[in-house]
Amino acid sequence: GLNMSIVNPGGLPRYEDIDAETRKLCEEVILNKSADGQHVERFLEFAERVKNPPAAPAPGPVLKIAKSSPEQQKQAFRELKCEVTCTAEHVQPEPGAALTNVCRSEGSVDKAKLAEKIIAGQTPPPSEVLAYFNSELKERICFLDGGMGTRIQAEKLEEADYRGERFKDFKE
Repeated sequence: GLNMSIVNPGGLPRYEDIDAETRKLCEEVILNKSADGQHVERFLEFAERVKNPPAAPAPGPVLKIAKSSPEQQKQAFRELKCEVTCTAEHVQPEPGAALTNVCRSEGSVDKAKLAEKIIAGQTPPPSEVLAYFNSELKERICFLDGGMGTRIQAEKLEEADYRGERFKDFKE
């Protein structure tokens, strides 16, 4: 059996993370007992398989990935286009029975005027932004990028920056 072993415990996996077969083989060798007395031979066979694993199967065909041009990408997206028509009737809740579903709000917005406001550094009202966004969703697929959090983190803001003037003297 095993009389002594020096190990670095930080380099060992947790006991429950060791697969059952390996754990059983190790326990048999450490405790120097098994039903048939062949535990050392089984462990040596296991060690040989780990040291010299069977040859990997022959690789399949090589996948070649080539960079596509913007025109090729546009063409590929055009070929994917399909038409879907929704024939279900939208169910409208009774007035006052539920909160307004912003995804179903109707309305139109003058895109040029909205753009002028933004360029001028003004903040458009939420109703205009909502109308614009919903109209765009009816025309095309929109992806929302989650990079705003990263952008805010890049500013390295402190608590005082978030508090502003209104809460600068607030104490818990």
